[in-house]
Amino acid sequence: MKYATDYGYEIKPVYGPADVQELDYARDLGDPGQFPYTRGYHANGYRSRLWTRRMTAGLGSSRDANRVLKKYREMGQTGGLCVIHDRPSSSCIDADHPIARRENGVLGWPGSSLHEFEELMEDIPLTGQSITLLGCCAPSALRLAYVVALAEKRGIDIHAVHGSVTESPFSNPFGQTDLQPFDLDMKLFLDSSEYILRNRIRMRTGLVGQHFQESGGNNAQVLAIELSMLKEVVSRLVNERGIEFDDVMRLPYQLVSIGTRFFEEIAKVRALRRMWARMAKERFGAKSEKSCQLLIAVHTSGRTMTYQQPLNNIVRCAIQTLAGAAAGCTAIDNATLDNAHAEPSPLAALMSLNTQHIVAVETGVADVTDPLAGSYFVERLTNEVEAAGYRILAEIDARGGLVAAIASGYVEAMLKEEANRKFRELEAKERLVVGVNHLAIAPEEEPFRIPVQEVEASDAEAIAERVAAWKKTRDLARVEASLRRLHADAGRGDRFNLMPAIIDAVKGYATAGEVIGVIRLARGLKYDPFDMIRCPFRLN
Repeated sequence: MKYATDYGYEIKPVYGPADVQELDYARDLGDPGQFPYTRGYHANGYRSRLWTRRMTAGLGSSRDANRVLKKYREMGQTGGLCVIHDRPSSSCIDADHPIARRENGVLGWPGSSLHEFEELMEDIPLTGQSITLLGCCAPSALRLAYVVALAEKRGIDIHAVHGSVTESPFSNPFGQTDLQPFDLDMKLFLDSSEYILRNRIRMRTGLVGQHFQESGGNNAQVLAIELSMLKEVVSRLVNERGIEFDDVMRLPYQLVSIGTRFFEEIAKVRALRRMWARMAKERFGAKSEKSCQLLIAVHTSGRTMTYQQPLNNIVRCAIQTLAGAAAGCTAIDNATLDNAHAEPSPLAALMSLNTQHIVAVETGVADVTDPLAGSYFVERLTNEVEAAGYRILAEIDARGGLVAAIASGYVEAMLKEEANRKFRELEAKERLVVGVNHLAIAPEEEPFRIPVQEVEASDAEAIAERVAAWKKTRDLARVEASLRRLHADAGRGDRFNLMPAIIDAVKGYATAGEVIGVIRLARGLKYDPFDMIRCPFRLN
């Protein structure tokens, strides 16, 4: 059995005052609500407001996802909804694309048009809860346009809507890809971010460190990547788009993955708050204390949910939820007992939501802010992961920053090496996972079979046929005119903001494939990333 953190710090059998003798309370911790915010941003913690408790939805058609969202509300989902795109719409191709016909609605929502978003949100309010839509960078601009268009259609002031619908371009190299080149993703990210900030829209942008950790990265590497992402996107918005730093910091939030190593995960979140607070002041000259307070949301780790003995995942989810709460996160959405098999079944969703409610009201973790502060072990772990994170951050900076480090292959190699090391530890039983390499049983002996939710090939094809038929009912002259304007705007250079033209096209029911396709054409790329279909519109 290995007694060490995932980033290599050897864990002693006992900790005492000598392990934290260099810790200065005012400098390194402070009371909750005080710089450097290691202990959280609010003096009363969860007594003022509990974290947002939600589940990620998205399976089948838009109407199917709508029913799931309503069911989650009945189950006690509070504060917000969270929906993830399916692969075709994340890839900015339409449901009737030849590649999409067997993928529609599988592991996500087929959100390739305003029409789909209207169905998704039917009888669900846009206000009074946070609206979170996930799924790659390029479709972020479309998701923002959907929200703006639907708010206008319902007669709602867009400033009354809040949530997160945009993601940074770094989701692509670390997680699922939207098939767009990095420079296009970065441009669309900057355009959507600038539009949000200049129009004072209450939308956040997700910087998804979760993808890197779920792919095998360790906690110290994740801290370095998360801070590198923040530095990159904040610097570009300040230097390229001319937005004041303190205004920019209304935008980002960090989505972190919380695994089962309870104390290490709490230490990571505490370190992240402190590291960002210092960077905001020392590097960016933050004038507002709010700018030093990085909003942190948690996704309990899908990677740790095992295919074998799925009921064990309920315990893992509970431990991770408790860690996220003890660390002081703003929102939690949970992995589920059937995560290794499919999107959540009603049973799995109910168990995960109830896990959050039980942690919130029965454990007492919400009664005290930063309840593990002062623990010799936790404070030493916080210092150790911070120091290890800074070492990796220095390596990334030495390579010219995160974009350059990705382009050189450094980040990919680091991730691959770490993932392989974890696999070797499992093979050697240096790390034990119950039901996988410890206390395993034969599949036929498992006493429980989970009710897997599935999307049949016929269901995916039905979504494609429905979209193909719907496209013919649109005002095609209106669609073509809006896409012609977008094509012209997209040829005006990277500093010209495309969001007004994208919103106009979305209002006319242009689809994701059409909107991104004409932008690609204006940048000298093929209309279809798979080069299987041609642009059906006259753009000149």
